[in-house]
Amino acid sequence: MSEQTQQPPSTTAPGLGRTVAAWAVHALTISGLVWAALALQALLNDDIALMWLWFVIALIVDGVDGTLARKVGVREVIPWFDGAVVDNLVDYLTWTFLPALFMSMALPFGPAPVPLLMMILIIVSSVFCYANDGEKSNDNYFVGFPAAWNCVAIVMYVLQTPAWVNIIATIVLAALTLVPIHYTHPARVKRFRAINIVSVVLWLFACGALVVLYPVQPLWLLIVFWVGGGWFMISGFIRTATGEDK
Repeated sequence: MSEQTQQPPSTTAPGLGRTVAAWAVHALTISGLVWAALALQALLNDDIALMWLWFVIALIVDGVDGTLARKVGVREVIPWFDGAVVDNLVDYLTWTFLPALFMSMALPFGPAPVPLLMMILIIVSSVFCYANDGEKSNDNYFVGFPAAWNCVAIVMYVLQTPAWVNIIATIVLAALTLVPIHYTHPARVKRFRAINIVSVVLWLFACGALVVLYPVQPLWLLIVFWVGGGWFMISGFIRTATGEDK
């Protein structure tokens, strides 16, 4: 999840170029709502591969809009429009709510009302991430599970995990929202940054390929999938064990 850190408003009137640039960044963030709507439509049409495509586009936008917002200084240029609020709204839809809906509709969770209960658990527990002032550490790690249910959903989908695994994983991850274990932000954490970026690219590639090939699971793709994704868990555990990055 990106974060549009806001700078204090400036008393100097911005030029036209900066104003256009700031609104362009806001438009990029707002486009996440479009990708969310398209993902929902694809889910309702049972076009799961297309749904994941829209999620990936939303993920790419989410990965760059915060950096652009800080570079342009959107808060200084347009002080009355809070892009961070829009960013959080888009994040909740694309990282949490829609993946939870997909999980309850398309993944095995046993008989009713278990799928609905798991969805409610996800969307309620995630509030303790989005509304948590201490959700980010000083060195830009997530503290507690960062409500990345889109990642959880795609893992369950491509690995075709059974209902009992999905139920246990959902309950455990929801509880971990309040446990101060650290999780790596791939773009903003400085320690191992090059490895982090390479690993997320590999993991996204493997996820995309496994979605396209579903339900086939080539061994080499599974290896890339586990190595890329496993690194994030390992690097987060390293941070938890060793303390704040210097």
